[in-house]
Amino acid sequence: MLHNADYYMQEAKKLKHKADALLEKFGKAVNYADAAISFIECGNAMERDPLEAKSPYTMYSETVELIRYAMRLKNFTGSSATEGDKKLAVLCYRCLSLLYLRMFKLKKDHAMKYSRSLMEYFKNSSKVSQAPSPWGGKSTETPSPMSLSPSPISTLGSTTSTAGSSSVGTVSIPQRIHHMAASHVNITNNVLRSYEHWDMADKLTKENKEFFIDLDLVMGPLTQHSSMTNLVRYIRQGLHWLRTEAHLL
Repeated sequence: MLHNADYYMQEAKKLKHKADALLEKFGKAVNYADAAISFIECGNAMERDPLEAKSPYTMYSETVELIRYAMRLKNFTGSSATEGDKKLAVLCYRCLSLLYLRMFKLKKDHAMKYSRSLMEYFKNSSKVSQAPSPWGGKSTETPSPMSLSPSPISTLGSTTSTAGSSSVGTVSIPQRIHHMAASHVNITNNVLRSYEHWDMADKLTKENKEFFIDLDLVMGPLTQHSSMTNLVRYIRQGLHWLRTEAHLL
């Protein structure tokens, strides 16, 4: 049964407060992961209802931070980690992977717009840099957009190395281009983070194959194309099994 975003928000807060009160680190992390699942449901509900005041992107971003916090409570992947620790790490990494990918998809249109604008800017900058010199000089090299020669004004800010005679110049670019480039990197970096965490989960899964084979059989395999709804069901079942194994019920 589907509920509105506020319902899932209240459920998530209850679970988070429960985790806050616990001292044992594994149980604490499991409860934070459980809270994260409800926060994901909240974000999913926000996507269904465009009238929600808070953006689903912000909700997913804050959920990422909660999971990362839970993962810092102890070393869940080192030599001293238990099987339960590593299973929880896999579930958290799967969550992070799909959250990062969802965050990218929510901002993909912005990334495409920034990409087109940046490509156009660097294309035009390249044409300007290859224009004939007013003093009749000829360039022997064709500079790339990212290696444009600094303007006479920008060279005033260049830094000379104290260790040698080489100097590092700076290139002046419009503030809007700098802003677009930074935003583009922030958005597309979510894809890299998604794949990074998915690979980390794959490596740890090999150490507890039976657990995740059984979970796949019961819930259906989780993939990078899985929906937020399928992610929630899969992770929630996995957390329930971890609670049972650790006698946390």
